[in-house]
Amino acid sequence: QEATALEAFGVTLEAHGPDELRAMGAGAMLAVAQGSINEPRLAVLRWNGADDKNEAPLVFVGKGMTFDTGGISIKPAGGMEDMKWDMAGAGVVAGLMHALAARKAQVNAVGVCALAENMPSSNAQRPGDVVKTMAGWTVEVIDTDAEGRMVLADALWFAARKFKPRLMVDLATLTYAIMAGLGLIYTGMYATDDALADELVAASAASGEKLWRMPLDEDYEANLGSEIADLRQIAPD
Repeated sequence: QEATALEAFGVTLEAHGPDELRAMGAGAMLAVAQGSINEPRLAVLRWNGADDKNEAPLVFVGKGMTFDTGGISIKPAGGMEDMKWDMAGAGVVAGLMHALAARKAQVNAVGVCALAENMPSSNAQRPGDVVKTMAGWTVEVIDTDAEGRMVLADALWFAARKFKPRLMVDLATLTYAIMAGLGLIYTGMYATDDALADELVAASAASGEKLWRMPLDEDYEANLGSEIADLRQIAPD
């Protein structure tokens, strides 16, 4: 509903609900959302400002957990009221699309907001469940509070395949482990494109929003092996 206000600036909006998500095969996102009475939405915001409307766009994907209780793996009560901010990634994406459209930026850009609520209920996903992502991978759910990577797995696959972007940036509140390692000074960044990573680090230095690049190596995949699925959702302790 908030994103509809961007249509006044020339942004087009699509909001894919449960039926469309099922048709797309977005099993990971649907599994996270199934415990809530509030339906999930995969919101797609498009701004075509480049001279060539067919030019490959920049794509921004945001994690939008509108409230995150942790699900069956419920969070401690203390501080849970702050989990209304777990939609910050999607909020940033919507704000970015507003900024681009309002100043008529000469670029094609797409914002994808993966919106869901993670709640414990009789219908919620359980640790031990196996779900299938939009990419066709099966994932063993270990901790229902590791929900962000699940909704983003589907959202990122959707964005990459549908829009074939020049680049894709994912914004998310994913783990307190980053805060444990970097404190409140730096934001952790993972990247598969060295040139883009260098540009983002340079921009972060200029803006004062500091980024620190974290390691991303194929050797880490060995910790994600599962006996009953293609992948574990999280590595063992």
